[in-house]
Amino acid sequence: MRIFLRVFALLLAVVAATGAIVHFAFRPTELKIAVPATDALNQRVFGMASEMLRTARAPVRLEMVSVDSPRSAMEALEKGTVNFAVARSDAAMQGRTHSVMILRREVAVLIAPKTGKLKKVTDLPNVMLGITRDGSLDGSLLWPVLDYYGIAREKAKHVVVAADDVTTAFRQKKVDAIIAVGPVASKQLSDVVSEASRGITGALQFIDIEEADAIVKRVPALESVEVDQGAFGGRPPRPAESFTTLGFSVRLVTNTRVDTDTVAELMRQLYLIRQNIAAAVPGAGLMEAPDLEEATPFLIHPGVRMYVNGEQRTWFDRYNDYIYLALFLGTGLGSVAAGMFGLAVGKREDVPGIQRQKVQAALDTVRDATSAAELDELEREADAIFRSVFAHGAKDELSAASIASFDMALSELRGRIAARRTALAPG
Repeated sequence: MRIFLRVFALLLAVVAATGAIVHFAFRPTELKIAVPATDALNQRVFGMASEMLRTARAPVRLEMVSVDSPRSAMEALEKGTVNFAVARSDAAMQGRTHSVMILRREVAVLIAPKTGKLKKVTDLPNVMLGITRDGSLDGSLLWPVLDYYGIAREKAKHVVVAADDVTTAFRQKKVDAIIAVGPVASKQLSDVVSEASRGITGALQFIDIEEADAIVKRVPALESVEVDQGAFGGRPPRPAESFTTLGFSVRLVTNTRVDTDTVAELMRQLYLIRQNIAAAVPGAGLMEAPDLEEATPFLIHPGVRMYVNGEQRTWFDRYNDYIYLALFLGTGLGSVAAGMFGLAVGKREDVPGIQRQKVQAALDTVRDATSAAELDELEREADAIFRSVFAHGAKDELSAASIASFDMALSELRGRIAARRTALAPG
């Protein structure tokens, strides 16, 4: 009974180990994403993505962590308190940060009256520039332009103007031009252009940054963007003809602590729910994978290449080594269990071997016994055999068949001893 319990306990251990491996393989991966509080759009995007992935029981889950600023997001990523961060392209190039997705591209649009003071970029020191913004915006788009043209930054006069106040600012001559920043196809940017057209007397113009390509070579984090004719709608179309400006990208970034399979799976899940997010959050459907063929200064995470190239591994591909190891260990433990069981059974059969030989020898000796003293000795031998068999049986080391055969043999031996004692009795 004890041997059976040991074998059963060993089999339970194998089952428990297998269950633990299966649980580890199938449990969802929990990921944290740091999103600056100033980025209201991505706050909504990843808040909704977190709910959708959890509802769909996706293999990866997201937890959005709101931080004070883009710098705080990058610091959290560096410390390892989060797995991903939302960052602008200038921050995404710092350290060993790897790009995962481009969430959106934003451009700087300079708008001024066609008959106003601002005709070209070099006129910036002569005008009051209004800066519209949704959230935090520093001068990282304006300063490279000024630096390239040799214009001292302190000479550029600017004031913050709310998007709703653009019309009033132009009508009251508070500003001579407006710089708006946002995705080209966004309603936010189109609304600013519409507000400017209502506040400007006569036609408006979009200032072309002709040297955008040269500026980008100096500042690789920026992008040269051509805004197509009619990109902002309206009649007549705005702009009336395409122009070149500067822009940057907002990216989802990580580092090498996150493995390639996790990054590839996250990209797949985000693309699956992208349309649903875009329907609920205007401007959220602009996410795209980085172009792997394009020469870029950004580090691209290997998981992105795996997903884009269709090399994403299946569950079996990822865990086949563990499966084979579990099968190997299970087979080995099964063999050990079978061996132990066989050994236990063997011991149960071999334990009474000597006693069985003694019984057989005693049965043969009874026939030749010539005195009562010899029969007494055989009687004591039978008692010793009985005590030995009883002790092994009490320890569960004998099978029922062995016990039955010993019972029959000892009964036969005692019967023969009694018969021989009678035969040798006087008279």
